[in-house]
Amino acid sequence: MAAHPGRPGYCGFFRGAETTTVMSVTPCSGPASAAHDSLANPAFTRSEARGFTALQARLVDRIKRAAIRHLHASASGERLLLRMYLDAEEASLGILREQLRQKPPGWLARQIRQHLAEEQIHTTLFGAALDAKGGRSRSALTPPGLSRRKLARWHQLANQHAHCFAHGALVPAYATTMCAEQMAARILHRHCETIGSAHALHALFATILADENRHVRLCAHTLQRLVAPHEMASLATLLAEVRKIEAAFGISGALALYVAGLIGRAWPDGGAR
Repeated sequence: MAAHPGRPGYCGFFRGAETTTVMSVTPCSGPASAAHDSLANPAFTRSEARGFTALQARLVDRIKRAAIRHLHASASGERLLLRMYLDAEEASLGILREQLRQKPPGWLARQIRQHLAEEQIHTTLFGAALDAKGGRSRSALTPPGLSRRKLARWHQLANQHAHCFAHGALVPAYATTMCAEQMAARILHRHCETIGSAHALHALFATILADENRHVRLCAHTLQRLVAPHEMASLATLLAEVRKIEAAFGISGALALYVAGLIGRAWPDGGAR
């Protein structure tokens, strides 16, 4: 989630509710060509999925579009959406700080610090938007902590794969970041399409969508610099496992968001306290 400092410009729960192509392989093995393709063309789309995975992706998309419409129909629903985006930004700050603790090379440390500053701008923007809608108090509509469980599984995965790379835990950190950014771009694209350009929040979401697309490319470029040619097979394995975790949260995450939207319409003041 990158933005330009000083320029208006994000989803923990959202990020675990998409579906992408997955495969299951053991650590330190896998087709290197898959990793090369991922980095050369990082703008993944749902059209890459096949069979049940494609069906799941279409179902998730339909449920989430309906959920977005329900949530935007009430003030409490919009507060929930903004709260979730803000939570994601705050989680991203923690992830970036953890990457700095990994003692990255100088060029990457500078890049992470810049990214950290940009995420703080996003946090400020979403916080301001949330305040304008009635405050930052936790909503009674907030869905279960699916994002926290997904992040915990990603952390476990990073520990399992760190030894496969010369740069250690930095590679799993950036692999998960790239996948998260790809999902964020799809999520924001869906959100902008669903609410339309006339909506008051469209400009904010559209600006951040452009930033997300740029940051996906940045993550892919970073991985190209961090991962040696003989490590590409291991990277392919890692990316597949990251996306497998993402897919596991697809239907449950979409349904939780949809139910929250229905509750928001029936109980429009539910998030005000």
